[in-house]
Amino acid sequence: MGRRKSSKARLCTICGEPMRKNGTTSSGRQRWRCMRCRASSASDGGNARGAAEFRAFLVWATGRMTLAQAAAMLGVSPRTFIRRIQWCWHVKPEIPRPTSPCSAVEADGTYVPYGWCLLVAIDAADGTPVAFQWCDTESRAAYARLFSKLPAPRALVTDGGAGCAAAAADTWKDARIQRCLVHVLRNTHTDLTCRPRTDAGKDLLRLARKLVKVRDADAASAWLNLPDDWHTRYADIIGQRTTARDDPGNPKARAGRTWWWTHARLRRAYYRFIRLQRDGTLFAFCEPASAGSVPSTTNRLEGGVNADIKRVLDAHRGLTEEHMKRVCEWVLYMKTHNPDPGSFITAAHDETAEPPTTSTGLPAGSIQEAAPGVDAYESGFGIRKGWAGKTR
Repeated sequence: MGRRKSSKARLCTICGEPMRKNGTTSSGRQRWRCMRCRASSASDGGNARGAAEFRAFLVWATGRMTLAQAAAMLGVSPRTFIRRIQWCWHVKPEIPRPTSPCSAVEADGTYVPYGWCLLVAIDAADGTPVAFQWCDTESRAAYARLFSKLPAPRALVTDGGAGCAAAAADTWKDARIQRCLVHVLRNTHTDLTCRPRTDAGKDLLRLARKLVKVRDADAASAWLNLPDDWHTRYADIIGQRTTARDDPGNPKARAGRTWWWTHARLRRAYYRFIRLQRDGTLFAFCEPASAGSVPSTTNRLEGGVNADIKRVLDAHRGLTEEHMKRVCEWVLYMKTHNPDPGSFITAAHDETAEPPTTSTGLPAGSIQEAAPGVDAYESGFGIRKGWAGKTR
């Protein structure tokens, strides 16, 4: 009888697929290659080195660990760690399109370095990201691109940006719009300040603070009477006008205007409530079809996703533009259901492969080394500490 082959297959430690023999190294060791992610290894345990590097990269890129702490995971110096993980920057994550529509979606944008804005949409039920879109500003076209990646939900919770609302009307025509009540309060603070000096301003701010405490239809119905009561008491104040003859030194008079509202900010804050009430975007979360499934704020998105992105970027200040974007994308992807980061590895992590270069001719993600015979730290290549102000 012939020798029976072993049924134990060698698996890739990155994607889990079987590996095949791929020649030998110069030292005679067997080389193995994964046919799915093209990872290569000459060790007996599969591409253990590449897997360790990728894990260390993800832990560092999506957290607040310092470069020295991440390098300690691999037992190398920070400079060596940067060179070892340079291939990881080319692994780009993508959030898969949901198979079924969400009951409610929260959407908002957060601005990051290099003038970029990251639009993020999350499932309001559990706070997991479902789509993202890079843009330069929160425009109608940018939000339309974001919404095109998702099936239409029952409701959209937004901070009130004009671009978001317009894109939702184009893409999700039947979705109900819920205005974030916390943002309504913030807008009121902007108009009235946190300490209004007039009785009208104090009462209107008190009304706005009660708005964020509304939790059900009964409380919403009771609150809707408050703006009418306020208008009954202060209608004459918000109707007052100032003419250019009364205040000729006002910039508005010098601009050619003949009159303007005396209490324009107070008037704007009041009519914001009236407009939202008429649009039906103030208490859409209290409707019977939305009760319990639509939140009244975007707090879960801003506090659970956008805030984490800002914290990670603050911990990794100094990243290049492309690396900054990649870090944001990994932070989002790792918050999705059952993330599988290894599934995005398509390029070979081969010890003999030439790393991609940038326009400067340096390997992507590497540190520029000093020329032979030059002390890197004395010549300004290394990290320098101390006061960098002017001297006399």
